[in-house]
Amino acid sequence: MGWQVIWIVLKKELLDLFRDRKAWLGTFLVPLVIIPFVFFLLGNSYSNVEKEAREYVPLAVHGSSRLIALLQENPGVKLLQPADPEQALQAGQLRAIITIPESFDEQIQAGKTAKLHVAFDSTNSKSVYARDLIEQTIERYSKEIVAKRLKQAGLSEQAIQPITPDFQNVASEERQSGGMLAGFIPLMLVVSLASGGIASANDLVAGEKERGTLESLLTAPIAANHILTAKLLAVMVMSIMSAGASLISVSLVMSVGPFGGAGDHFSLAFFSPVTLLVLIVVILLMAATFAGLELMLSTIAKTFKEGQTYMSGVIFLAMVPSYMLMPQSPVDIAEHYYALPVFNGVALCKEVFYGKVDPVHALVGIGSSLVYVAITIFFASRLFRREGAGLKN
Repeated sequence: MGWQVIWIVLKKELLDLFRDRKAWLGTFLVPLVIIPFVFFLLGNSYSNVEKEAREYVPLAVHGSSRLIALLQENPGVKLLQPADPEQALQAGQLRAIITIPESFDEQIQAGKTAKLHVAFDSTNSKSVYARDLIEQTIERYSKEIVAKRLKQAGLSEQAIQPITPDFQNVASEERQSGGMLAGFIPLMLVVSLASGGIASANDLVAGEKERGTLESLLTAPIAANHILTAKLLAVMVMSIMSAGASLISVSLVMSVGPFGGAGDHFSLAFFSPVTLLVLIVVILLMAATFAGLELMLSTIAKTFKEGQTYMSGVIFLAMVPSYMLMPQSPVDIAEHYYALPVFNGVALCKEVFYGKVDPVHALVGIGSSLVYVAITIFFASRLFRREGAGLKN
């Protein structure tokens, strides 16, 4: 009987949410359209900047050397002579200024180390590209000089390179794909789970209080816990759908658009039935935790606008652990993080994408998440029952 009542209330809440265009926009439009669009714009922007940096590299040179001739062999390099090179560099009209001492070639011929000065602007990515191009040309010229000096001394290049390292990448293609995803997927997943249910949770309690519909619902012959459970499930559905939309958007970004080139060697083979099950459980538990917290804040709020203010803290709670653990590999994550709220979900997600979940970490992470879900729902239930008692009185 109880679950039948919960199901009826849940259907009613979901129908109301799905009729709300704002809920659809927040849950689906942002992840499915805005996120790929932003990635597309970023990718195109970086590609255009890199293309422009390669096609046109204006430089100013003070002095002369064969090095300049080698530099001009690079496509796009143009030598300019502005009246004020320093000002031109800061204005972006030049990418770098090379100053070569008069004794540069003489010092090289004498077997000494010659120095030159390169001025560039680190705040301009095109200027940084020019710096790298100059550095590569200097290395190439230095190798030529070293080869001549060795020949004159009757030595081979092996004389100054006694060791040749052979580096082998032990990470499989699947592990590399998972490691790439583990950097940003947990962040997107957790933030989507937190943000996807905010509008729904705020509307289902604070919004209904403001409209006066919550009072009629609580005065009906339905237990307050059943109503809260239905609302909790409704918020969880919206959160999970938002997270699913985010994952779909990431798949689109990886397969098409400016980042689609990585998709040729992209593989999801790091997923196994066990890791996939752990990921599903983690998503459900985090969705329940955020839903309970959001309903609790919505119950505290007296108005819809006040509830929106409180909800901003939920996003902060989701982002801090995600950003803290983003650069870390699962082997570097401290053990206590698997017992902390939200941190445990992010840490387990990273293990899933690396293709290997530690059983102890899974037990601690899932077990602690169950405790946090229970605590959150307990306080949300107390506040909701108190709200119901206040309305009935």
